[in-house]
Amino acid sequence: MGQFGEYIKNAIKHIIGNGYRTLMTMLGIVIGIAAVIAVVALGNGMSSFVTSQLNDIAGNYGQIYVDGSKSSQTLSRDDIEMLEAALPDIDGISPGISAYGKVSAKRDTYNANVVGVSQIYENAMSNGIKMGQYFTRQQVDSAQRVCVMLQDDAKKIFGTENAIGMELDITVWGKTASYKVVGIRENMNEMYSFLMEGQDYYANIEIPYTALGADFDYNVDNMGTLLLFADQSILSDRVEEAKNLLLNAHGLRGTNAITAYSMADISEQLDSILGYATDFLLLVSVISLVVGGIGVMNIMLVSVAERTREIGIRKSIGARTGAIMAQFLAEAAILTLLGGIVGIILGIVMAFFICSAIGFDVIITPVSVVGAALFSILIGLFFGLYPARKAARMKPIDALRL
Repeated sequence: MGQFGEYIKNAIKHIIGNGYRTLMTMLGIVIGIAAVIAVVALGNGMSSFVTSQLNDIAGNYGQIYVDGSKSSQTLSRDDIEMLEAALPDIDGISPGISAYGKVSAKRDTYNANVVGVSQIYENAMSNGIKMGQYFTRQQVDSAQRVCVMLQDDAKKIFGTENAIGMELDITVWGKTASYKVVGIRENMNEMYSFLMEGQDYYANIEIPYTALGADFDYNVDNMGTLLLFADQSILSDRVEEAKNLLLNAHGLRGTNAITAYSMADISEQLDSILGYATDFLLLVSVISLVVGGIGVMNIMLVSVAERTREIGIRKSIGARTGAIMAQFLAEAAILTLLGGIVGIILGIVMAFFICSAIGFDVIITPVSVVGAALFSILIGLFFGLYPARKAARMKPIDALRL
């Protein structure tokens, strides 16, 4: 330990004695390590943000639908009853009938995306009911003309967010019916707003699927899509079970005519894509570290050349080859470790600024920090190995002659 401490002491003394050169040599390592920390933090923050936003949009339900290219069969209310009886731990099942149409009030007429659903759809997204209430099962069963809309849509259509009790005309497939507003949802999250940016305006109107069938001549026993609601911990499994139950019930086993997915599946795919993007940026950062390592090797070679006589004297008085090699390796490792520490601090500061500007959470794991520090030491050892071996293999007589 005493000998090792002496190596460290001498290495630090030499590094401090060449301050300007040390700073210039460390620069490549600092930039590389800072880039690694910032990229990892940004990748983690982006992944967390996207997953959170997707879960807010549709985190607790999965879709089950018939592939029309593989089967002409459709789904019915009997299928809903069968699935709810077979899967008692789910929250419920709703049709997901979308129809583009128009909504009219005193102010104007607007394009609309009208969704026919059941009462369980209240829990479809994180934006809960802000005013009024969602339509009930009784209102669904009796096909009442009631609807729910977003705050922004209410303000645009009626001139006020508090549109409870107001009526609007919904036109779908050439037919028109008057509906009363019973509930106002909170506005959607940032991800939804981003996805809709630049798109033509469409009001989002939710009505009982039975009313959609009764008023607009839609056969609710001829549906293509069902939405299964369950806790996220069991959602993927229950969606898969529901798909298999429907395949059996419709005699479609082995045809893949019924497809199912949950938002958890999409989140995993996006996490994978973001992971590949982060890995690519990390590769670029590692390349800059390699360049920094080459700079360390060059400076160490210069140091060996400058200290040739010192090496010769030390070897002539009995210094072993391993001791000379350890001395130069210690210098290279400490040089890159210092660069790594500065790079970690700079990377954390960069991560905070970048993530704060974008709106992501700053997620810096201890593993990434410790890994960056260890990697910087390995860079020093790897690129310091050749100069150290060159110094250690010098013959005393040749070194003293120079």
